[in-house]
This record gives sequence, C-alpha cells and structure tokens, in this order.
Amino acid sequence: MKWTHNALAHDLAEHLRQNTARIVWEDMQLGPSGTARPDVYALPCSFSKFCPVVYEIKVSVSDFRADVTAGKFTKYFAYASAVVFAVPDGMLKKSDIPEGCGLMVRKEGGWHTVKGPTMRPIDTLPRDAWIKLVIDGIRRETERSRLSIRTAPVYVNETRLAQRHGQEISSLVSQAYNAKARLESAIAQQETRRAEVSQQTEQEARWHREQMERQALSLNSAQKELAEVLGLPADATVYQLTRAINEASYRLAQDSEIQRLRGIFGNLEALLSKASQKLPGESAREDAA
Repeated sequence: MKWTHNALAHDLAEHLRQNTARIVWEDMQLGPSGTARPDVYALPCSFSKFCPVVYEIKVSVSDFRADVTAGKFTKYFAYASAVVFAVPDGMLKKSDIPEGCGLMVRKEGGWHTVKGPTMRPIDTLPRDAWIKLVIDGIRRETERSRLSIRTAPVYVNETRLAQRHGQEISSLVSQAYNAKARLESAIAQQETRRAEVSQQTEQEARWHREQMERQALSLNSAQKELAEVLGLPADATVYQLTRAINEASYRLAQDSEIQRLRGIFGNLEALLSKASQKLPGESAREDAA
C-alpha cells in the first residue's frame, strides 16, 4: 500500500489509542507559532511515570535524511522523553536511526516496533504546551467522539441489513460471478471461431492466388509458343499476336491452293456420306431375313 503522510500518522494514532493506555494528539503544535509540532504526540496515562513520546512520520527516505541531517528531531526533546520514527515497512533499517531514537514500521498486518527508544528523564512541559494540549486537545477529542457517536447507528444498521440480507446478497453475487464466467467462455469460443474462419479465409485466398499464378504461367507458355509459330518475338504483346493471327487468317483465305484443298476435302466428305447410305436391295433382304 502507498501511504501518504497524513494517512500514516492517523493510522498510527488510532493504533496507539486502541492498543495502549495513552492520550494521543495528532499534528498538535506545542505552544505558540514556531514551536515544535509533532506528527503524533502520546502521553501515557500514569501518575508515577511522566514520559511523553513524539512519533515522527516519514514516508520517503529523502525526507528522513533531510530531517536527520538538519537535526530537526532534536527540538522534540524539550517536550518528550523519546522520539520514535514511524515509517512504512521496508523503508528504513535500525542502523539508519539516530542514536537514542526508536523505529516503528507499518506492515500489512499492523504496526511493529523494530527498535525501542532510549527514554530521557523529563519532569514537566512548558506552560504554553500544557495549555495547548488541554484546551485544543479536549476540543479535538470531543469532536472526534461526536463523529464516532454520529456514525455508530449507521454502522449498526448496515450490520443488521447485512445479516438480514446476507443470503440474498451472496446468491446475487454468486449469480453475477456465474454470468461473468459464462460471458467470458462465450467470448473465448467466439474468438476461437473467428480465428478458425480467418485461417480458412487465408487458406482459400492462398489457393486462388496459386491457381491464378499457375494459369498465368500456362498462358505465358502458350503465348510464347504462338508467337514462335507466327514468327514473332517471345515477348510479343497480345495486340501483336492478335494482329498476326488476323493477317495469317486473311492470307490463308486468299490462297488458291488452300481453296483447292478445301474443295477436294468437300468432295471427299460428300462421297463418304453417299457410301454410307444403304442400297435399295439390301433393305429388302434385311427385312426378309
């Protein structure tokens, strides 16, 4: 999870309120303008041990290093027995922390103390700090409690509604998941079918293309042979071939020897036709038989 500074500070404050006997303040300036303003300030509920702790929130290594280099954290020792750096898990190691300070990390399951701070003796706070904590702190705590009371009935109603309609809601959710699964299956089937059709279309197009290429090769071969017969170059165009064929046909039609041969062939066809006809006597004999 990517933590922001304010979100991490509030999360730590809620952890301290719920799991420790402490009074907790968030982003509280301990006096007039220019005085220390810790991210989280916690005071144990004890009459015998006065040991307030400042929690300094850091969400980037650069911010932490700048704070440590400038010694900003040291000004908190006038108001606290210890300073603890609170960071997201994995950002800092124990060796990175200044001597005497502590380290807490926010893991996925909650807050964990990696290094405990050295507690310094402190008797009391400056008068301005006490006034600020009491007056402003009480106002903030009252407002926070009012918000909790205001939202409690809503939470109770939501819980009752969830219990009452839990079965119905779970059934609807189950139906939604089943419908989603069916839709995803149908989409997958359509995608498979589309791929098959696309593959078949590509195969048919390739077959027609190869067929046309074979026909073109055959036509080119025949065209070359015809050009050779007509005495034309092998790369003669269709127009040249057509013209040569027409000229050859015209010459053949005008040639006297060709006409004489056509007459002979015509007479032979006529004689053969007559020879194939039956004689009158042969018809009668065939009938008598």
